[in-house]
Amino acid sequence: MIKKVCLVFLALVVVLLAAAGVAWKLNGERWQQEYAAFRKTGAPVLMYHAVGPEEGADWPKTLIMKPELFEAHLKYLKEQGYTIVTVAELAERLQQGKSVDKYVALSFDDGYKNNHSVVLPLLQKYDAKGSFFVINRDIGDELHMNEQEIKELIAAGMELGSHTYSHNPLAAVDEKYLVWETDTSRYWLKKKFDGYIVRTLAYPNGSYNDRVIDAAKKYGFYRALTGHVGVNTAATYQKAPFEMYRVTVADDGNGLEGFKKRLEQAYFFGFLQTKGIDINIVRDIFVRLSLIHI
Repeated sequence: MIKKVCLVFLALVVVLLAAAGVAWKLNGERWQQEYAAFRKTGAPVLMYHAVGPEEGADWPKTLIMKPELFEAHLKYLKEQGYTIVTVAELAERLQQGKSVDKYVALSFDDGYKNNHSVVLPLLQKYDAKGSFFVINRDIGDELHMNEQEIKELIAAGMELGSHTYSHNPLAAVDEKYLVWETDTSRYWLKKKFDGYIVRTLAYPNGSYNDRVIDAAKKYGFYRALTGHVGVNTAATYQKAPFEMYRVTVADDGNGLEGFKKRLEQAYFFGFLQTKGIDINIVRDIFVRLSLIHI
């Protein structure tokens, strides 16, 4: 059954991309000029998970990044003139209407131990920042960062965010557990980390709806990350700060070229959305079926 659904998903994506390709050809030079201008207005948020040994491999191995490949990503971004910031820093610029040309935010989900031992030194080496989204329940176990390691991330200028208390898809939980996953998560993190105020939420499995957004607002979050591919502009952020775009970065076997394609994909999908073509509609169907892990 899952195999059939996956084939349908791929078919729908192919159809949408084909339609986008036809539209691109029909509009030719005008769209190319518009796309070049659009790229200067948007900033991607890149989504990583583990960077290092194959730990926490209860999800696809492609989401476990080799350290040398991650460093190649950082080196490439710096060579291309990008400023690498936290999600909160990017959001502040978007809210104020400042330029985000050649800005990119890095996010790391789940709070794996190698986010401290591998990622932090590499970020410091390249004068880069990142946002780390931890699951309260998992802090300090064999695979995940402990309190001291998280404190060292914060001291280094990184952002701490919530990936909820226990990583349940939020659109599927009732109100009582929604409070636990959001409000209790923020309160617990504040208590454990010397009064640190968490303002950014990353939806587990990209699962959210209007009820979840209302809860996130109510319990003190300022923004949230989805699994929707695209880039964040002042217009999209100011309209919907709880539906920020980000693109999954995976070790797909294509090395640095694969990363370049995913980065460009974020800009291109964002541009297509301005033309009424949204690939994320298909992806949302899969999130509801819990077939995508984020």
